Amino acid sequence: MAGGSWREGLFTSVESGQYSAVDHAIWRGPGRIMGFREAVTVCIQDYYTFSGRARRPEFWWFILFITAGKFLLTAVDPVIFGEDMLLGISGLFWFLTLPAQLAVSWRRMHDTGRPGWFYLLPVIPVTSLYVNHFLMRFPIDPAHEIVLFYVSIFLTIVVLVWLVLPSQPGLNRFGPEPPP
Repeated sequence: MAGGSWREGLFTSVESGQYSAVDHAIWRGPGRIMGFREAVTVCIQDYYTFSGRARRPEFWWFILFITAGKFLLTAVDPVIFGEDMLLGISGLFWFLTLPAQLAVSWRRMHDTGRPGWFYLLPVIPVTSLYVNHFLMRFPIDPAHEIVLFYVSIFLTIVVLVWLVLPSQPGLNRFGPEPPP
């Protein structure tokens, strides 16, 4: 759409009660849940869109796409490059889809009413440990390493629960509720 993302036009059409042909092609109309192909298409189109909201189907279908692609390409890598390949095609795939994964995760957190950066909470304890060790040259204490590991596991579970929760109904501070 000229002057903005397709989401802005979709939200305008939702508020007015009018759906265009593009809206139906992407969302398959009111009351229908987004499928695999639509979710992957939307996430690739919104590669760097960190504003707005993403419903559960959009998020989980895209995560399935990334996971299946990574497993498939990891199986193909040794055949093409041999056993000693460090990253290969699977690493390139992961690297290229990382911004889209972060963006859809950010929007999913917005959909539950939380700031998008909460998605990164599990990374903070482990990152702080290694920043202290490598940049500040502090030795890694095994006790601190174990504690931070368990804190990171706990935060991963918390974020996973947030990602599974249903959407916050209606308008929240991150925008209107997207259609199903």
